[in-house]
Amino acid sequence: MGLSIKYKLFFAILSVHLIVYVAMYSIGRYNFDRGFLEYISRIEERQVPALVDGLKNFYKQTGSWDPIRKDFSKFGDLIRESIESAVDPAINISGNGIQGRPGPSIGFSPNDWYYTSEYSPARPYLALLDTNRSIIWGSADALPEANLNPIDVRGEVVGYLAVTSRQVLSEQADLLFSEQQKDTFFLFALFLGIISALIAFPLSTFMVRPVRDLVQGTRQLADGDYDSRIPVRGSDELTQLSADFNLLADTLDQNRNARQQWIADISHELRTPLSILQGELESIQDGIRPMTPDTINSLHHEVVHLNALVNDLHELSMSDQGALIYEKDNIDLVATFEVSNDMNKHLLKKHDITHSLNINTFSPGNTVMISGDENRLLQLFDNLFQNTCRYTNKGGKLNINIREKVKHVVIDWFDSEPGVTDEDLAHIFDRLYRVDDSRNRREGGSGLGLAICKNIIEAHDGTIRAEHSSLGGLKLIIQLPKLVY
Repeated sequence: MGLSIKYKLFFAILSVHLIVYVAMYSIGRYNFDRGFLEYISRIEERQVPALVDGLKNFYKQTGSWDPIRKDFSKFGDLIRESIESAVDPAINISGNGIQGRPGPSIGFSPNDWYYTSEYSPARPYLALLDTNRSIIWGSADALPEANLNPIDVRGEVVGYLAVTSRQVLSEQADLLFSEQQKDTFFLFALFLGIISALIAFPLSTFMVRPVRDLVQGTRQLADGDYDSRIPVRGSDELTQLSADFNLLADTLDQNRNARQQWIADISHELRTPLSILQGELESIQDGIRPMTPDTINSLHHEVVHLNALVNDLHELSMSDQGALIYEKDNIDLVATFEVSNDMNKHLLKKHDITHSLNINTFSPGNTVMISGDENRLLQLFDNLFQNTCRYTNKGGKLNINIREKVKHVVIDWFDSEPGVTDEDLAHIFDRLYRVDDSRNRREGGSGLGLAICKNIIEAHDGTIRAEHSSLGGLKLIIQLPKLVY
């Protein structure tokens, strides 16, 4: 098993921090080396004018560079005296060496570590040249990179002081200081890396907590625990994912309950006509009920009821699977409705229901063209008529309005009492939903008619909704898209 997301996130955060620290260390070290070298060079360059003045005074007093040629140590003494006189104005260079003038002395003594120690920070690369630029004192290796400072005595150049800028740190004091700073940078970067690790671990644990909740919740769902919910925290994508998970759990829970209710409803619907058939057949077998035409008609009625229920279930399942075939064509919706209206007039009359039809279209001939399957639409209207007849009291009313709009055609279906509650309206299109607690239907309906109607309408890219009717019953509003030329 590979690393968990927690540790992957931990190493990702730590890696980013380490890359940043390494980059900062490398850039800081590079800049420090350059800056420190420039700093040392500037310190050394500030001594050059004092050295040139010291050499001028020496030449004025000696008249030549021979004393230095004979004794190289004099050049070193001259450097010390020149620097000291530049630092302390009470010190002057004379032929007899360093002599004090009135005033407090704040210079360095000749034995000071500044001159004698190998850690001195003021040691430029120097060379003394004569007028022919021949080396009197110093090394010839530094001359190609050296800056020549002329030594002018009474308007005549008597020699040159060659000063070479530092290219690398060479003095032990400089190198020691540089290494100390590098070690400090490294230790600081290491310290920051440890701090980052200490912060990254709990941070990664906190960040993957929603993922762990999702994993645990998913496992519970897989085990059939549809009551599983996870806490929703924050406002990021994981928060949205947690909310979607809870919505999925709610949907699965509702589907489970709906499936259980569906199975219970189907078993009850099938059991009712089968129980009646079984009871009547057993009474015939026992000789309690004679085989008469009325008995045969009763048995036939229950078989028809059972067959209608099975057909409705089959058709609804086919519609849910998208297996119903719709042969759509350009048809006149008004003409199709009038065919169904004429076919169901006798049914309305049988139930003593009076109905009115109002058609309002843009064309004089009341023609509204749509793209649809004429047979399925006839089935839709027949189901609506049958639903009204089953659930409307005798002597009731049915008003139907067909209204054409710019892009749609609307069918308003009003029937009279009995009405439905607000709670019933939300479930009126559910399969086998009952407005009352009775499981028996007065006219033997399957309870699937409106569910089938909804599927047919949605297959035609339309909508259907239910409201309270102004006549006291149920109002259905059907909207279908029409053909726009």
